[in-house]
Amino acid sequence: MSESEKVGYKRPPKAHRFKPGESGNPRGRPKGTRNLGTDLTDILGRRVSIREDGKERRISRQEALLLSLYNKALHGDVRAATAIINMLSKLAPSSAEPPETVSLSESDERILADFLRRRTSVTKADE
Repeated sequence: MSESEKVGYKRPPKAHRFKPGESGNPRGRPKGTRNLGTDLTDILGRRVSIREDGKERRISRQEALLLSLYNKALHGDVRAATAIINMLSKLAPSSAEPPETVSLSESDERILADFLRRRTSVTKADE
């Protein structure tokens, strides 16, 4: 057997190799099919009519869904309130202020300086 005829790992027999122009997955996903994210974005982006304070207005289904969830939370639905709070915590940047720097006592500063001095002398000796 010559080098080109060897069969094994990553070397299928010539009869079983893909022919030029032949797909490795001929019955795979058809071109143009949409994924779940695209469909969901499309559905939530469509507009619906709602009546607020006697006036009709058109909003996206996504906004209508959030308004419905908000109204349920206002009327005491704990699960709806939790869902809104979870969404806010994931989307809103953290508004927590950074912790205040604590000033060290004189003895703490001496301990820290001694530690740093010993630490730098050890690293210099290793070099």
